[in-house]
Amino acid sequence: MPTPVYMPKFEMTQETGQVVAWLKKEGDQVEKGEPLLQVETDKAILDVEAPATGTLAAISAQRGQVVPIGTAIAYILKPGESLGSSSQAETVAGPSLPEPHRAGAPALAPDDRRQARPTPLAARLAASEGVDLQGIAGTGPGGRISRADVETAMAAAAEGHDGSVRAVPAARRLARELGIDLRAVRGSGPDGRIQSADVARALTAQRLDQAPVAPAQPTAAAPAAGGIPVRRAVPLTNIRRVIVERMTASVREAPQFTVTVDADMERALGVVADLKAAAGDGSPKVTLTALLVKACAWALRRHPEANASFQGDGIVEWGEVNVGVATAVDQGLIVPVLHRADQLGLRGIAAQLAELTARAREGKARLDDLQGGTFTVSNLGMFGIDRFTAILNPPQAAILAVGRVAKRAEVMDGDRVEIRPMAALALTADHRVLDGATAARFLATVQRALEHPGVLLE
Repeated sequence: MPTPVYMPKFEMTQETGQVVAWLKKEGDQVEKGEPLLQVETDKAILDVEAPATGTLAAISAQRGQVVPIGTAIAYILKPGESLGSSSQAETVAGPSLPEPHRAGAPALAPDDRRQARPTPLAARLAASEGVDLQGIAGTGPGGRISRADVETAMAAAAEGHDGSVRAVPAARRLARELGIDLRAVRGSGPDGRIQSADVARALTAQRLDQAPVAPAQPTAAAPAAGGIPVRRAVPLTNIRRVIVERMTASVREAPQFTVTVDADMERALGVVADLKAAAGDGSPKVTLTALLVKACAWALRRHPEANASFQGDGIVEWGEVNVGVATAVDQGLIVPVLHRADQLGLRGIAAQLAELTARAREGKARLDDLQGGTFTVSNLGMFGIDRFTAILNPPQAAILAVGRVAKRAEVMDGDRVEIRPMAALALTADHRVLDGATAARFLATVQRALEHPGVLLE
């Protein structure tokens, strides 16, 4: 039987994928696991691997086409096979859902379920997706609710196995925010699943039904745009669209303020130079950005209130220090994440940073590379920028903007004037989570780590 190639689901909130490029063409022989095409999601461009070995046939989604997840976009034929009626299939319901309890995990009684504590990742996912943890059985160590448990509950809701309407998590969340009854929404996704666009259409229809009918008015010609010629119209990529949505929401929803300080970078530059000189051929080169990540991770461990997010009606402090680094790519800006950065040495940070940055700029970032950040560093010093402020990367409570290291005249003790290598540090914080004094103390700790990098050995 021909093996279908489906538009895959890389993340829980994903509804569609856009075909960036086919790496193989119809009639090519492909091996199972070999990259077949590239797909752009809301976060990155990812490779889709061949699900079987054989001949690629019946490609139905071309470059630039946006396709719902679960749609068959091609087939792989084994020797002697033909498409037959299989090519008429367009969508699938997706893989069968896992059982509520993993093999060997004890089922929890109703009272125990109410007592189960979620892991930090599970709590964050549940809060962002509006999942009620009360009805979820924990299958993690000690009966804790794991991320997999939350994802299983979300998938069950999406497929309607929990008795609810079939809807993807993003559509369910949007409907909750807009007050739309999903039972009145017609789904356009695979097997009738409701997508976010369906909810938006339902809201528009609802508003039209409720709007008063205005008397007809004579139409007037649209005013000219001043006769200015348009050089070109640039459609938004998925990544750029997400940047627009997230940054707009960040400014609209989070009361943001910024505190700044200058750091003397002489010792920091010395550490970077020493480690570069001692590095062997092929070993990762420690950069100033790597040292910035280390300093921030060290400070976050000492100020857990900055390693936090505003969720619902409270504040969540995360149990891991995961530092993202804002990285410019051709498609826009993405933020690869160094997980548990506080547990890594400088060379380990440098190695991971080089690997993450290379994959991001080559368009090969993995989903795990971009998820789970609790704090972000944005360094524009390499572009000659002296100082700037950054917009919060939601749902994180703080982001550090770093300018270039430049020689400046500084007044020292005894009113002596010296030329020192200085860098401007600007911390933007969510005022719902951090007050001015709290942010100032955290930034002072980062400054101390950069001016006295020996403390990072503690």
